[in-house]
Amino acid sequence: MTTFRRSIIRSLALAAIALLAVASMGAPAFAHAGLKSSDPKDGSTVKEAISSVELVFTEDIQPKYTTVVITGPGGAKVADGKPKVDGDTVTLALKPDLADGRYAIAFRVISADGHPVTDELHFTLKLPEPEPTPTTTEESADAGASPAPTTAAPAPSSAEPVPAAASSADEGSAGIPVVLLVIGGLVLVAGVVVVVTGRRRAAGSKP
Repeated sequence: MTTFRRSIIRSLALAAIALLAVASMGAPAFAHAGLKSSDPKDGSTVKEAISSVELVFTEDIQPKYTTVVITGPGGAKVADGKPKVDGDTVTLALKPDLADGRYAIAFRVISADGHPVTDELHFTLKLPEPEPTPTTTEESADAGASPAPTTAAPAPSSAEPVPAAASSADEGSAGIPVVLLVIGGLVLVAGVVVVVTGRRRAAGSKP
């Protein structure tokens, strides 16, 4: 009996060792996919513009059942198109000109053995402020220069010639006394002629 019991115990021990060996060998076949890495990393702060998000898993992913949703500030969806699966890597393009803020990456994938994997990652986008454009020396000089003073038109000089209309008026006013003198002279001559003629007639009529 003692020998028989020993044989049974030994057989059970060998069977247990064999089961453990088979389980250890078959463990990778029953393992589920998990997230290996991501770009951007979970919880990181990104200080430069990005155009896509990349997720890498521990084994290949089924493309048909892969879902990735990326939301930005205010819950706006910022993915551009559908995720692309290449073996164990999932890539999703992003819309251009993303605003600063906190972003969430929610995904659900199916591993090769049919087990679903779901998780959510976060990153913060904080782009540097654009540097101001330096002004050139010429632009600064032009901006600081005062406008040239405007030269006022000179006042007319008193020595300038009188207009022709005024000169003609003066000439006309100066010509009036000359006419009167001529007329007066003619009247005086006529009077003298009349007087002389009258005297001659009177002298001729006397006996």
